[in-house]
Amino acid sequence: MSENSEIKNVEEPTIKFADDGVEHNINEMPDNAKELMARWHEKKKIRDEFIIKANHDIDDLNILLSSYEVSMKNILEPTEEKKIEVAE
Repeated sequence: MSENSEIKNVEEPTIKFADDGVEHNINEMPDNAKELMARWHEKKKIRDEFIIKANHDIDDLNILLSSYEVSMKNILEPTEEKKIEVAE
């Protein structure tokens, strides 16, 4: 080994189902468990993106609703415009 070589301690990915649960090494899981794990990650990503988009849509709708409220108030409760009379 040369002087520039480094030994890196890379932890293998694991999963556990509770904070105090058994830690399972993903690389040692059977293939059907690995497939479920891949599907789980895919669905979790889709769910997280859905939540982000939904929150943005809610913000947009709240802005639109506020705009409608202002417009309705202006129609139903018009403010009297002060007229400035010009002296001749």
